[in-house]
Amino acid sequence: MVSIKKLGIVGSCTFSIGLISYSLVFPAILKSQVKSQVRLKKGSEMRGFWEKLPQPLDFNIYVFNVTNPIEIKSGAKPIVQEIGPFHYDLYRDKENIEDRDADDSVEYSLRQVWHFNREKSIMSEETEICSFHPIMIAIVLVTLRDKPGAIAIVNKALESIFKKPESIFIKTTVKDLFFRGITFDCSVTDFAGSAVCASLKERKDAGLIEEGDLIRYGYLAVANGSYLPERIRVLRGIKNYEDVGRVLTLGNETKMNVWSDSPCNDFRGTDGTIFPPFLTKEKDVWAHFPDICRSIAAYYVGPGTVQGFKTLHYTSDMGDPTMDKDMKCLCVEPEGCMPKNVFNAGPCLGVPMRISLPHFYNSDPRYYEMIDGLNPDPMKHQMTFDFEPMTGTPIRAYKKIQFNVLVGPVPKLKLMDSFPEALFPIFWIEDGLELGNILIKPLKIAYLQILVARIIMWLIMLSGTGMMIVAAMRYCKEQNTENVVPSTKSKEENNMHQKPSISTIPASEIPLNID
Repeated sequence: MVSIKKLGIVGSCTFSIGLISYSLVFPAILKSQVKSQVRLKKGSEMRGFWEKLPQPLDFNIYVFNVTNPIEIKSGAKPIVQEIGPFHYDLYRDKENIEDRDADDSVEYSLRQVWHFNREKSIMSEETEICSFHPIMIAIVLVTLRDKPGAIAIVNKALESIFKKPESIFIKTTVKDLFFRGITFDCSVTDFAGSAVCASLKERKDAGLIEEGDLIRYGYLAVANGSYLPERIRVLRGIKNYEDVGRVLTLGNETKMNVWSDSPCNDFRGTDGTIFPPFLTKEKDVWAHFPDICRSIAAYYVGPGTVQGFKTLHYTSDMGDPTMDKDMKCLCVEPEGCMPKNVFNAGPCLGVPMRISLPHFYNSDPRYYEMIDGLNPDPMKHQMTFDFEPMTGTPIRAYKKIQFNVLVGPVPKLKLMDSFPEALFPIFWIEDGLELGNILIKPLKIAYLQILVARIIMWLIMLSGTGMMIVAAMRYCKEQNTENVVPSTKSKEENNMHQKPSISTIPASEIPLNID
């Protein structure tokens, strides 16, 4: 009985230790480890990945090639053909890093470099396409916004600077349009041309590359290889893990001065490269994007699986000011707000471009009805973000945005006097990554360690359960043995102790004795 009791006690203790470890101790240790690993502490592995990713980002450009530029000038419906992807390896490195222990923050300058990747591209970046001349359309749009009465002067200036162009569209290459730049000559002497050229040169934020009187412009030409104008400061998450990566300032300003009011001017969420751990589907995930002067929320869609990891699958969009009062401050149109998933990025970009999802996905149908060649597809054009919920790691994340211009007939402007009304798409980009082997390896090792620890704890609980079962079985067996009662004695024993039976005869039946 003593050994049975000891076995039962040891088994119950073993099971209790395993159960407590599995349900209380291990989760607490795991949570503590995750908190310490996601902090942007100088010298840590996470800090190294955050400063400089060991793999480039995917940056895919899709261009809308205009197939009927002459007919459009006469008022015909625009026809476009999407060409892409033109794949670029994008390196976003954080440099000139400065830690600030006082408020648990780190400040850095962001440098971006694009390298063309021919193997992942549909064709060469020297492929010829037809698109809006970026400078001519910018001059027209800014004039219509700021000084519409000066459009006649602009008409003369365009003829002077661009040598009497026949169209506002230009045949060029993808490399020229985005990176090498399209060149034009500002050595003109007439009043209109000189005034416009002087105005262009004064705008230091226009992204122009000046080489004497020759000026080059490409959508990403100035950005390639250079730093963002403003330094970015984010929280390190050492004091509070929930704040890791949250943007504090941009250019020493705690708010933007781009939109009409808050919360549009607020920095909400992280810098887009790191996110707090322990995500749940009830939480929206916010990130701030300096390239469009906006903070955008990603919202939960459903469970996902990426590279064998169970994820929380999120998506995002440009929002709907008619449904969300916090977006009213984005409305800069004279007639009111733009429809769902379209907003005027003019205050941010300097040129009144409208930003949308690719192919005007999930927006007002009239926009893609104005253009032939568009085909909104959620599988291709929806933003997608897959987060590993325990660490908050974005295993796969792709931002997708399209740049458009709102055009129509412009009286007194020869190149656009009969233009059709349309929200005209120019290009869209897909910007993001799916973690490669180097970045996914630490996550796999962590999950393997968690699996091994859980197996050990299960084995402990099973061994404890086994010992209790054995103890119970032995106890029941001994109890049954003690309760057995001996059966009837043997025949021989019964016969030995049995008394002989004596029959008696009644006296009346004894015969008389006769002599």
